[in-house]
Amino acid sequence: MLGGNQPMKAVVLKEVGVLEVQDIPEPEAAPHEIKVKIAYAGICGSDPEIIEGRIGRGAGQEPSIGRPQSPPAMRNGIWVVGHEASGVIVQIGSDIRGDFKLGQRVAMNFRSVCGACYYCTNRMEHFCEREAPYSGAMAEYSVYRENTVFPLPDDVPLDIGAFLEPVSVAVHTLDISHMKVGYSVIITGGGSIGLLILQLAMKSGASKVLVSEPVAEKRQLAKQLGADVVVDPMKEDLLEISKKVTDGRGYNVCFETSGKPTVARQLILLAERGGAIVWTAVYPQNLDVGVPICHMNLRELSIHSVRLAPYSFPRAVQMLPKLDLKPLITVYPLKEVVRAFEAHKMGKGVKIMLQP
Repeated sequence: MLGGNQPMKAVVLKEVGVLEVQDIPEPEAAPHEIKVKIAYAGICGSDPEIIEGRIGRGAGQEPSIGRPQSPPAMRNGIWVVGHEASGVIVQIGSDIRGDFKLGQRVAMNFRSVCGACYYCTNRMEHFCEREAPYSGAMAEYSVYRENTVFPLPDDVPLDIGAFLEPVSVAVHTLDISHMKVGYSVIITGGGSIGLLILQLAMKSGASKVLVSEPVAEKRQLAKQLGADVVVDPMKEDLLEISKKVTDGRGYNVCFETSGKPTVARQLILLAERGGAIVWTAVYPQNLDVGVPICHMNLRELSIHSVRLAPYSFPRAVQMLPKLDLKPLITVYPLKEVVRAFEAHKMGKGVKIMLQP
């Protein structure tokens, strides 16, 4: 349901590759929804892919719901961008059963699962057949179903709260990796997901962590956040350095967050016998990286990919105050969304957030 009386500012996808801040009708919460005044909305690595038509609606296909192909939200025939957000509850629908309060500080998931389909009842909610998208967070207000709204702890400010969705992805990534105390770890890519995985891996007991990242500022931040070794893959030999770090054995867990297909394949050669490779980034559609099956067989390696963050949000909420997230944040006003996306594409900053 839309409230047609009051306009609000929102980031609209006018056409492929074109963003604009427009006045659109402010939404009103339906009986099963909660309305949130958005405080911060983060730019995800998948957002430029969607906006520029490489995945999702602009790629000549129906919008694919969910990370990394979450579509903009359709509001009164207008596509509103963004899916990582925090804010304050300003309206509670009449059918809401949870203990939500006006003025409560919350962060949100961008998708609501049905809870009744084959996948939802078989412990695979991230493949829900009837999920509803609740994105459109780059706006002054947005509405969400009850099962996508998570109250924030008192000691978590709203800018940190806007990390909830990417932290949930990092939590699920660690789940998939079967990380154990004493494991050696490599992370390729020092963006927001890579640096979140770095912190969670250390808290999970990693003995050695190497971060490979070409941007000097991000390498410095990775070192500040606890990485044992940082490497510039454009100037240094990652294979040779890795041999020294792991005594020639390779890494127990290899996390790929850069989105570069050649790097995704390279990690197969950097994994220890019995090791795990986890591809977490956004990759081009229909691209085959070519897996050396004999090498995989001889070393008994496993490759995993990450889709969404099933059953991870409550744990991610609990981890927010345990992570060092402030150094990752750069804030732009909503009206400067084009400049913010340009900075993101140029690798300036780790997590760029928009403030309505």
